[in-house]
Amino acid sequence: MAQLPDDPARQEVMALVEVARRDPRAWPDVRDPGSVEEIREAFGRRCWIQYMPYAGAIEVRDIGWAD
Repeated sequence: MAQLPDDPARQEVMALVEVARRDPRAWPDVRDPGSVEEIREAFGRRCWIQYMPYAGAIEVRDIGWAD
């Protein structure tokens, strides 16, 4: 996050994180143990994140920003 160009960029990334966290389709299927470790992606207007969903939270693995 510190490498993003400015506060509006950080706010856009945080908004995308919240969208991904609230998306019920992102949560792993507890009946499929292999789905727990799946890395997902979400795309915003000028940013993207790679994340792993867990019960009630996500772990952001990578953030990208388009200048």
